[in-house]
Amino acid sequence: MASPYRKQVTDPQALRALAHPIRLKLLELLTVDGPATGKTLADLTGESTASVSYHVGQLAKWGLVEPAVDLARGRERPWQATSRGITWTATGDGSPEFTAASRALREQFIARRLAALDEYQRHEDEFDLTWQEAAWLGEDTGYLDPGELTEATERIKAVIAEYTNTARPRKQGARRVAFFAYAVPTYNGPN
Repeated sequence: MASPYRKQVTDPQALRALAHPIRLKLLELLTVDGPATGKTLADLTGESTASVSYHVGQLAKWGLVEPAVDLARGRERPWQATSRGITWTATGDGSPEFTAASRALREQFIARRLAALDEYQRHEDEFDLTWQEAAWLGEDTGYLDPGELTEATERIKAVIAEYTNTARPRKQGARRVAFFAYAVPTYNGPN
């Protein structure tokens, strides 16, 4: 069973391995939707079972997924996430390798979420009005110090976690909702 906490990734090689769109999609499916076999994951991603097997193996190598032994039946070998997701620091051990790997993974996360937003915008009219009204895009800018920024992001993450907790019962009519947020200082030249 997956831990309700996010796994802290500290190895730059693990970050590099994760900075792959298929691996991120597989990890998301196993984290959000629960255990699945390689065939099921292949069907959901459009990848071959061989490709899925390879990428799941890479996720397992870094301890992000594991066999769901209790759910295995016959030749089926389901996989499950080991945690609610991942987290990592921007600079880690301070090495250039870690910083580059962190940026590569962050770029993949951003690309995935921007693609989801773009897909929603292209298909927005296909959602009923209730979903169109419930969807939210917003922005704001203010002056915060690093402590306030940390406090604000922790509070935002806590609110989102209340609704994305996989142990939370799924209500009838619920559908997958992607949250994407950022809080970064604006660049006004070197300080």
